[in-house]
Amino acid sequence: MSKNKIDSRVESAPKIPGVYLMKDDNGKVMYIGKAKNLRSRVQSYFREKGDGRFSVAILRDKVRTVEYLTTKNDKEALLLEDKLIKQYKPKYNIDLKDDSRYSSVKLTIRDEYPRLLVVHQRTDDGSLYFGPFTSASNTKKMVKKLNEKYKLRRCKGDKPKKDGPCLYAQIDGCCAPCANGIPLDEYREKIKKIIISLRRAEIMEVKNET
Repeated sequence: MSKNKIDSRVESAPKIPGVYLMKDDNGKVMYIGKAKNLRSRVQSYFREKGDGRFSVAILRDKVRTVEYLTTKNDKEALLLEDKLIKQYKPKYNIDLKDDSRYSSVKLTIRDEYPRLLVVHQRTDDGSLYFGPFTSASNTKKMVKKLNEKYKLRRCKGDKPKKDGPCLYAQIDGCCAPCANGIPLDEYREKIKKIIISLRRAEIMEVKNET
């Protein structure tokens, strides 16, 4: 089914409680969920800045149709959802339960001198996020290597400190923006290169999962 037909099914979803079944091109149930407002919930999967979990990104690519079963209230929807999950055992209901093991990379681009961090949850804080990635340990190693290679700011301060440079700057572990150790334009060039590296890592992650 084309994207337009998917969009049509999403837009025509009822604004009442119920259960939705997402299916692939063979009609196999991939994911089952319940909602107080079916249209609002299902739309959240397909928005550009919707659910950012890795399993959801893969699910979006594979969904070809959405079926709706309406109920009188949210409690009935919960009971029906439980019954249908036990009946169909959809793959992505299991995967999404395990999403806490995934990690994302956060680049604090709103900071004058951005930091690179590993996080398990995304927030609407204006930062740039990459992933999620399936291996938390590999994500930590990747961020560690990038921080060491480009010597990004590690401490919370991106302005010169009255009491001198931070510990990372003292041991040559960063480029010391807290001690006027690097011009802003030079630091920004580092950030551009890091973004390219992380985009490549995202592409490889998707290829490995499909």
